[in-house]
Amino acid sequence: MIDSHLHLDDERFDGQVEQIVADLNAHGIDFVINNSADLQGMLASFELANKYDKVFATVGMHPHTAKDFDQNFVSLMCEYARHPKVVAVGEIGLDYYYDLSERNIQRDVFAQQIEIADKLGLPITLHIRDAYGDAMDVLTAQKRYLNNNVLWHCYSGSAEFARQCAKLGHYFAFGGAITFKNAKKEEVIQAIPFDRILTETDAPYMAPVPLRGTTNTPFNIPIIVDKIALILGKTPNEVEEQVYSNTLAMFPKIKDYLNK
Repeated sequence: MIDSHLHLDDERFDGQVEQIVADLNAHGIDFVINNSADLQGMLASFELANKYDKVFATVGMHPHTAKDFDQNFVSLMCEYARHPKVVAVGEIGLDYYYDLSERNIQRDVFAQQIEIADKLGLPITLHIRDAYGDAMDVLTAQKRYLNNNVLWHCYSGSAEFARQCAKLGHYFAFGGAITFKNAKKEEVIQAIPFDRILTETDAPYMAPVPLRGTTNTPFNIPIIVDKIALILGKTPNEVEEQVYSNTLAMFPKIKDYLNK
């Protein structure tokens, strides 16, 4: 099983990371991908990937902190991206729910990072909240730079929007939200090709039912697997195997690293 999106560098995991990573095997977790959100997070993700064999990393600026995006950050992105365990540019995108950076700045930084990802030969991991229309506008305008896979992290859009993106070859990651009482994700998950679905936790956020309200961990991935299996009429083992294959297809550098 795989956690394709989490934040082990979050302060809620202070003093616990080494034990969490050590326990991944015991919980059946093959590896995790620690996602960058700002300068501090990118530095921490890189260090975690360097230190732990089962941790991969991304580089990128979250829309919340898009106002802090500058050439120094770009230079570090490009430097770190040369590492074999830095596997994507993310999480990048738009967040109109909190609007912690101005929307025009979010859109500009999103577009810039799509272009950077293409130059680096890396896929992108998207954070999109209450901004699916504008996100598609940016992706369409930057279409010539989308040559290395697109992942919709914590996808919360409609089934029809998912169908449109799936036709473009995009991937979709689901976590604890699909277990929430009013999530109504069945139609969405059923609308997506089985070979485009990934699992995630977004730990320490978004713990699944029945653990909602607690600190989320990668050990909760089996709950997500079981829910997807139930929705699709598959066995958990079938979901595990397909998601593993999907993740390696989405992130080619992980496949290269594991096969070295």
